[in-house]
Amino acid sequence: MTETPATPGEVLRSWQRGACDWLQVLSRTAQQLHSAGINESAKLVDHLQKQHARRHAKPTRHAAFASLSASLPTARPTQQPKSRVRFSGKGINCIVSDLADSAVPSIPQKGHAATDSSKPNSEELQERILVSEIEVTGVEGPLKAAAEQVLTMKPNFSYTLQEVSDDCAHIFELGWFVKCHPQAEDTRDGIKLTIQVEANKELNGVTAEGANVLPAQVIEDAFRHQYNKTLNFTDLKAGMQKVDSWYADRGIFGQVTGVDMEDDIVRLRMAEMLVGRMNLKFQDKKTGDIKDEGATKPKVIMRQLCTRPGQVYSVQQARRDIDAVYSMGLFDDVKILPQPAEDSTLENPILDLTLQVKERKNGGLSAGCGISAQGHAEGAMPGFIGSCSYSQRNLFGLNQKLTAALEAGQSDTTFRISHTDPWVRGDPHRTSRTISLQSNKTSGNLIHAKAQDEGSGPPAQTTGPEGNVKVSRLMGAIEWGRPLAQHWNGTLGINFQRAHCLDDHNQPMTKDCYDAPLTFSRGPYDTMMLALLRCVYTGRNDSQVLMSMEQALPVHPSWLNFNRLRFRAERSINLGLDQRLQAYLCGKGGAIIGDLPPYEAFPIGGTASVRGYGEGSVGSGRNYVAGTAELHFPLIAPVEGTLLFDYGSDLDSGASVLGDPAGVRGKPGKGWGYGAGIRIDSPVGPLRLEYAWNKEGRSRVHLGIGAHG
Repeated sequence: MTETPATPGEVLRSWQRGACDWLQVLSRTAQQLHSAGINESAKLVDHLQKQHARRHAKPTRHAAFASLSASLPTARPTQQPKSRVRFSGKGINCIVSDLADSAVPSIPQKGHAATDSSKPNSEELQERILVSEIEVTGVEGPLKAAAEQVLTMKPNFSYTLQEVSDDCAHIFELGWFVKCHPQAEDTRDGIKLTIQVEANKELNGVTAEGANVLPAQVIEDAFRHQYNKTLNFTDLKAGMQKVDSWYADRGIFGQVTGVDMEDDIVRLRMAEMLVGRMNLKFQDKKTGDIKDEGATKPKVIMRQLCTRPGQVYSVQQARRDIDAVYSMGLFDDVKILPQPAEDSTLENPILDLTLQVKERKNGGLSAGCGISAQGHAEGAMPGFIGSCSYSQRNLFGLNQKLTAALEAGQSDTTFRISHTDPWVRGDPHRTSRTISLQSNKTSGNLIHAKAQDEGSGPPAQTTGPEGNVKVSRLMGAIEWGRPLAQHWNGTLGINFQRAHCLDDHNQPMTKDCYDAPLTFSRGPYDTMMLALLRCVYTGRNDSQVLMSMEQALPVHPSWLNFNRLRFRAERSINLGLDQRLQAYLCGKGGAIIGDLPPYEAFPIGGTASVRGYGEGSVGSGRNYVAGTAELHFPLIAPVEGTLLFDYGSDLDSGASVLGDPAGVRGKPGKGWGYGAGIRIDSPVGPLRLEYAWNKEGRSRVHLGIGAHG
């Protein structure tokens, strides 16, 4: 039997019956909700709201705004706190899904148990119905356009309850709205779906509560672009992430834990980890056991720490504290062990710190003897010399350093005694003090050596007035040092010296081999008392600036009177290859005004000055400038290659030195050199082997210790 096709009228009546059935389901559900006492104003679309809330109440969301749905205004004005929005929690993730939850009422509420009949079954959720018209109300302009743009539903298409719920979620995800309320209305053409939205308030300010170290400028920079605009929860979340990033970038334990909004002001609630108790433990070097006492007094160690109880805990500051304890030179291992305090809470986190150190051996006595080749020609067993030294880096457990050294031979004796207190009586400015007394001998050949042909080797080892010159000094000094500011340190001291010149046989000399005076007084001794002022800046990339001034004080008419200025600046510049390709620049200079003994003039030339020349072969002057440029590049680890260029000049001041030692010896007064070399990292420090040419075309090999020339 052939089936008769349905007429258009029958199709329309069938669709109307389906629409009526769908509306009856919604109506029956609303009545059931009303009878349960949830709200007397429950609408036909309560199923849409309930399904929307169930969809976004996921157990995997972050606890950042776990109580958001209970604290934001719902779609029902009777449940809305007056002019107040509040979120709370532990972080700031997944804000959109929680905001969606906040715009619908919780079902069921306390005291009103929902029956199973109030929940749509799966058939009702998947049942499709024609939606003839879709309208967004409650806002105009760009906000309305934004809401309409995210809708996937189009007029004159059939949709399920789940698809309607999904589009409501899309509107919430924009972050502009505090309320999204869908309503269904039966019309002759189908269901008219009206989505009522309510925009957030205008944001006019953000404040932070509980922020002890967070600068106000960080808050201002994070949220300034949102002011005087409708609040957007997505942008608000991004601003809070910037605030959290500020803490993370600086190693500070802090974060946003909650947000309150009253009227048009957002108040961020901050939680910053505070330092509670601080303990000190010593680890036994042999057994590894932990004990409460060691060789060093606890107050001496703990005063090195900038972290204090009650401060906000910073990982970067903890690292600096570890470096400060290491710099004492008393320990093989230093650790800071954090653990939560007993009274720590989420709102007021507290961290207890334990500083654990492992002490090393800090003192000892040594002695030795040998044969001096220099004194071997002076008679029976004249070359026998002996030496002994004692050092203690933790005197009385106070980190005070004491060193004493003695070297004695038949005709020569030198000694040095030094005591350093790195922190005088716990001074709040960290003032250190060093007291020293010593007798030493240094070579004067950089200025007074006999003239020689460049490149022919060192001066001949002759005796008498044509031989080497040594400068012997008896010195006593006291210096105080302290940090002046970040990266800056200062030193103030006074130094007494009595200097005289000796030949190879330790006999006094007053004139060199060119009959020029060796002392300013033209007698056997020069006496001086020097006041010292020095400032040092140490920055990043091995950059350093040093400035010093020494003033000789003429306490006695025969004592010297002069002023000496020195300046040095150096820096390394990374050029790439993971910081293995570097350029190094250095400039230095000096000037002396007043009485100038020849041995105090500035020597120029050699491994530490202008390479390609012998030591002191460029000149010696009252004033000088010198510069160095180097390029370091990797070869085969641990070997690096170096290209170098040096320049130095006495600024035409050589003739102003007593006796004109540079002019008599035919030194040019200025010169430059260039070359190449290698640098090897060794246990004793960087070793340099370099080959350089000077401006006369002569070449020279230089062997040095240190990273740079």
